[in-house]
Amino acid sequence: MVAVSFDIFFQRFDGTAADATEVMAVLEPYVVRQDDRYVRVALEDGEADVYLSDPSAGAMVNHASGRAVWDLMYDLAVAGRFAVLPVGCGTCVPVAAMAAELPDYVPEPIRVVASGEDLLAAVSAS
Repeated sequence: MVAVSFDIFFQRFDGTAADATEVMAVLEPYVVRQDDRYVRVALEDGEADVYLSDPSAGAMVNHASGRAVWDLMYDLAVAGRFAVLPVGCGTCVPVAAMAAELPDYVPEPIRVVASGEDLLAAVSAS
């Protein structure tokens, strides 16, 4: 089982807001607990806490476990057009064109990921 307790941030850098409905549609099928600050998602082989006070602005995932949660994180990045910034790792984007929108201060290397497996590999390589 893959377990990650550090924070993984999801943020937009293009000056626009994500569609909060699309972001929440990715998470809702897996929500097992919800409060004002976060939702707990459970998948077939693991779980995670997803903090999103404003889903249109971004999110933070922590206490991720299992393999399927990485597919969910990738889907979250695609739905929100979010860059993925795992603490202590490089920055990942699900669309190559997003790399040009990133400010100079985001952690390198910048990786384009096409799946949850790619996202997990990028984090594991760091």
